[in-house]
Amino acid sequence: MGGRYGPVSGVLAGAAAGVILLLATSVLTGQDPRELADAGKFMLVCLPVSGLICGELRNSLFDEAARAGIRLEHASHRLHALDEQVFILAETKDDLDRELALLNADTANLDYEIRRVLQSPPERFCDALLGVFCRKARLYEAAIYLEGTPWRRAAYSGKPEIWPEQMNVESSAVARSALKHSCIAMLPEVWGNEPAAADDFLLASPIGEPGDTSILLLVKSMPFSAMNTRGMQTIEIICRWMSEFAGLDRRAKGLFDPRGIVPLTDFDRMLELANIVQKKFRLISSVIVFHPPAGGAAAAEEVFRSVSGAIRVGDTTCALDSSHLALLLPLTGRRGAEICLTRFQEFSDHSKAGHQPLEGEVFCTNDFPGIEAMWSAIRPDLGRP
Repeated sequence: MGGRYGPVSGVLAGAAAGVILLLATSVLTGQDPRELADAGKFMLVCLPVSGLICGELRNSLFDEAARAGIRLEHASHRLHALDEQVFILAETKDDLDRELALLNADTANLDYEIRRVLQSPPERFCDALLGVFCRKARLYEAAIYLEGTPWRRAAYSGKPEIWPEQMNVESSAVARSALKHSCIAMLPEVWGNEPAAADDFLLASPIGEPGDTSILLLVKSMPFSAMNTRGMQTIEIICRWMSEFAGLDRRAKGLFDPRGIVPLTDFDRMLELANIVQKKFRLISSVIVFHPPAGGAAAAEEVFRSVSGAIRVGDTTCALDSSHLALLLPLTGRRGAEICLTRFQEFSDHSKAGHQPLEGEVFCTNDFPGIEAMWSAIRPDLGRP
């Protein structure tokens, strides 16, 4: 009874059981109840005490069960709250994964696009270049004009009546500003300096060396959503890369197959451009520095000849000194540079002739805070050229 109903019920049940046993024994044996009580006083005391102990044990177990229930309910609420937080975190992670997957999606394959333009035949060069602008900057109506008197249309998109085959681009305020400053110019910038016709171009961007523009991009219309800083930077980066290759063509005959060794100043300028692209778009470029065996200039020439079959169109080679050769891989990360280095080693004739294998070291633009630090790592003994 104590274990079922508690200490009071246990004590009463024990006392009642003792009295009942005492009376029953007295009736059956005929003895005096007082004598029986005196003889069995230990039992009469133990029965209520046992009921009390059982009742206390019952209360203790029930209290523990109640506390366990409270803890269970609290844990259930906490688990529910954690489930909601995990769901929110999972949603956030999915959103972050989607954003990371789409990050730089518009410029992720820019290196492939530029190489495809460089590999195109001369008669298709301007069409391929305009296609890159239309895909990457989402231009609707745009055209490329070549330098001349007047300028001659080389490629266009949109209605043909908008783009005459020959045009005096100096009549456009936007085009004049782009040619004068050798950089991209937009219509709102021109409005602040000089009057512009209502039907003037939306933007113009020169392609070529400063002061010696040979190609001009003219844009008549593009989506409003693309007219932002990133869209303008995309156009500027493509124009600057093409300007560098156009300059290399005049100095090293390499516009469509830029595999000649370029002067150190040109290589340094292209490396600076790669660093700018990395900071603006987080598109990594790499430099491979080859360490050939001793042999001076002859060894460097031999290394270049041995790996020339593996150099991609758009990669730029430079002799740092008489024995070290550097190769710039535009818009190529460390993994791609390591794959290229493996290809160069496979193409090398040194291992076939029993000489020392070709060795190279990879430097990436994202590993250095600036171009000075990168040059210090590439040429620790000579510093920046």
